[in-house]
Amino acid sequence: MSLLVAAKMAWQMVRRHRLRTGLSMLGILIGNAAVVAIAGFGQAAQELAVDQFRALGTNLLIVFSSSFGIVDASNARPLTLDDLRAIAAEVPAVAAAVPSLVVNVRAVRGGVDRRYEATGTWPEYLSVLNLEVEEGRFLTPADIEEQRPVVVLGSEAARELFGLDPAAAIGETLLLNNLPFEVIGTLRPKPTVFGNNDARLFLPVDVVANRFVGRRSPYGLELTAIFVSARSEADLPAAEFQIRNLLRQRHQLVGEDDFVIRNQKVLLDGAARILTLLRVLLSGTAALSLLVGGVGIMNVMLISVAERTPEIGLRKAIGADSRQILQQFATEAILIAVSGGVAGILLSSGLLVAVRIFTPLATTVDPVAVMVSFSLSTATGLVFGIFPARKAAQLDPIEALRA
Repeated sequence: MSLLVAAKMAWQMVRRHRLRTGLSMLGILIGNAAVVAIAGFGQAAQELAVDQFRALGTNLLIVFSSSFGIVDASNARPLTLDDLRAIAAEVPAVAAAVPSLVVNVRAVRGGVDRRYEATGTWPEYLSVLNLEVEEGRFLTPADIEEQRPVVVLGSEAARELFGLDPAAAIGETLLLNNLPFEVIGTLRPKPTVFGNNDARLFLPVDVVANRFVGRRSPYGLELTAIFVSARSEADLPAAEFQIRNLLRQRHQLVGEDDFVIRNQKVLLDGAARILTLLRVLLSGTAALSLLVGGVGIMNVMLISVAERTPEIGLRKAIGADSRQILQQFATEAILIAVSGGVAGILLSSGLLVAVRIFTPLATTVDPVAVMVSFSLSTATGLVFGIFPARKAAQLDPIEALRA
């Protein structure tokens, strides 16, 4: 019996028992749809996360002070503004460096009373962290030099304090710890790794030090962190190495560092690896559902063999051999699995295309996932169909005719 004849006979049997066949296909359909959908959504989520990391700049280094709580060192020397100036002047791989002095402040405007993190910094903070102004302006050198009582609001802080219109905040007075500050600008929303800039206030660093901190360490103006922009992504290792050596020399360290340097590129690579691993694990978990579909196919084929025992005996009596019977039932099982697999792939592909059209998530149909899913469903039909097919092929024709 040719493969084409076996396929035609299998199709006739599938059509004859539509409901039963459809239910047995369901497990294969769900398994294939899950594998392809998870692969598509996982890849889109990974690309989105990586793009957000890259939007922050892949040439960014952050040096945290021991006072930030990351370093456990009781006698550690804090990072200071002089350390920052030394980094900017003496490290060749550095393009720019800006301070970050973070304090908690109470912001009052009208009937709104909230607490925020206020970051004292310089005008270059905007370019180093790839932030953009929505309304008004950011800090200027004149604001820093004259220590003006001005503040720039993150997008979330602006919305909470002044409503949905960012322009309404410009020129207004905001009380920070009962001190008046003029709002000069608001920022566009931007994801970030270290803290939420959208919910922060930005002021001249000396203003934060003098009006909110009110003390100086023996080493100078103490900073929470220093944000460093390397000249290029390729210069990151050199910049990190040079900064570490410079700070160890300035802090006169013999043992461990009293500061921590975070490399944005390392974080990006680590996040990408974690997301890839999660995607593989989820896809593997979804693929396990194909086993459930395979069990369903085996059950249906066993029922089919029991129902068609007289037919099998008759076919053997008129000359059909065991190989032909095996081929017929195996073809039916593979047809059920392949049909369910194709339906699942089409369903998940349509879902991924719809999500790409109607949402910002750039989902795509992964050809590798489709091929793997289709191959698994075909193999599942073959593996779980072999046992019922062999059982049918091994029936004794005389006993089968008596059934």
